[in-house]
Amino acid sequence: MNLNSFVGNSQVKKFLSDAKDGGRFPHAVIFQGEAGTGKKTLAKLVANALVCRDANAPCGECPACKRARAGSHPDIRIEEGSGATRSLNVEAAKRIILDSHRMPEEADYNIYLLFVENKMPEVTQNKLLKLIEEPPGNTVFIITVPSAESLLPTIRSRSQIFSLRPVAVNEAADYGRMIGMESAEAERLAALCGGNIGRMLQERGEGEEAYATAAAERIALASAERNTERLLEETAPLIKNRQLTGEVLERLGLILRDGAVLKAGGSELLSPGGEAAEELTKRSAGDLLKLLDAVTEHRKKLERNANMPLLITSLCAALA
Repeated sequence: MNLNSFVGNSQVKKFLSDAKDGGRFPHAVIFQGEAGTGKKTLAKLVANALVCRDANAPCGECPACKRARAGSHPDIRIEEGSGATRSLNVEAAKRIILDSHRMPEEADYNIYLLFVENKMPEVTQNKLLKLIEEPPGNTVFIITVPSAESLLPTIRSRSQIFSLRPVAVNEAADYGRMIGMESAEAERLAALCGGNIGRMLQERGEGEEAYATAAAERIALASAERNTERLLEETAPLIKNRQLTGEVLERLGLILRDGAVLKAGGSELLSPGGEAAEELTKRSAGDLLKLLDAVTEHRKKLERNANMPLLITSLCAALA
C-alpha cells in the first residue's frame, strides 16, 4: 500500500501500509484528530488502496481507482451525519448492518467509511457494536472522529486508533507550493495555520466547504433564470461526487429558504448566498416552496443511494 500522496503522519502511514502488505489489515480503524488534519482524505485513500489490485496500490489508473476517486466504487460505502447535528443516526446503522451481509462485487473487501463530525448517539453505536465485534471476514470499517473518546469503550477496544496531527510548517508550505500557491503565501498560511493543511485551504477559500457554497450559489442563480443549459453545466461535476452533492444540496436548501423569506418580506437569512437568494425572488412564492421541497426530496434520494446521473438530471428538471 502506497500512501505517500498523503502529507505527513509517516508513522500512521507506515503501520497501515505494513498491515495491508502483510495481510493483517485491521477490520476496524479509527482516525481521530482536529478538523483539517485530513481524516477523511486518508480514509478515502486507504479505501482506494484496499480496492486496487496493483502491487503499489492505489495505482490511480485502474478502473477500481477511477471509480473510488469518483465516489462510485460498489464496494466502498460512505455514511456521514445529516441534519443540524451532523451525526450518524440509527437508520444509517441499519443500512450498514443490512448491507454488510453481501459479498463484495469487485474487491476483496466491503469498506464502510463512517464520517462522524459530532458525537454519535449511543443508540447508534450500540446498533453497530455487534457488527464491529463480529464482522464478516471481508469487511473493513474506517471511522473518522474528532476524538475517539466520544465512542463507546467497547468500540474503541475493538479498533485500531490512529491520531492525525498537523504536519511540520515547512512540509505544509511545500504542499502549498505544490498545489500552486505563491511561495510567500504558502509560507504565511502554513505558519498561520500551524501546519494544518485543511485550514490552509479554507483560509485560501479552496476547501470543499467553500467549493460547495459557491456551487450552490451558482446553481441557485441558474434556477432563478430558469436556465436549463446552465443548470446542467453547473451540476455536471456533482455526478461523480456523492459527498459533495450532499453538501451542495444542503447549502442550496438554505439559499432557497432565504429566497422564500425575502419574497415574503423578511430579512433573517441563514445562508451566505445573499445575492443568489435575492435573485430567486424573481420566482413566485409558490415556485420557491416547490423548489425547496424538490431539494429536500433529492437529498433523501441521495441518502438512499440513488443513481447519480439520474438524480442530477431529475434535480435540474425540478430546478428549471
